[in-house]
Amino acid sequence: MTVDELLIREKANALHEIDKQELMTNFAFINATVNGSDKNGNPLVKKPTDIADYDKLRNQITGEHKNDDSKKVNKYKKLSDRAKRAREEAIKELKKGG
Repeated sequence: MTVDELLIREKANALHEIDKQELMTNFAFINATVNGSDKNGNPLVKKPTDIADYDKLRNQITGEHKNDDSKKVNKYKKLSDRAKRAREEAIKELKKGG
């Protein structure tokens, strides 16, 4: 077995373990939705990802990343652009009034 094959087997084993953990989490989620609630009767766990985010774990193992960071960057870029436009408008208004 080559080193590449060993790495692929390790990755496959890690993904298999996550699948087993996800199955157990889904059982826990079902149990929590049936039995668990706070004093107002609201469920403690609203979705399985409240317990664990297995898609994120799989992406870490496979090296794939969601575009969460790019969404954050785009959000802050838009906010920065809006602030720049507001600053330019304020400068124009000050020049008109002065």
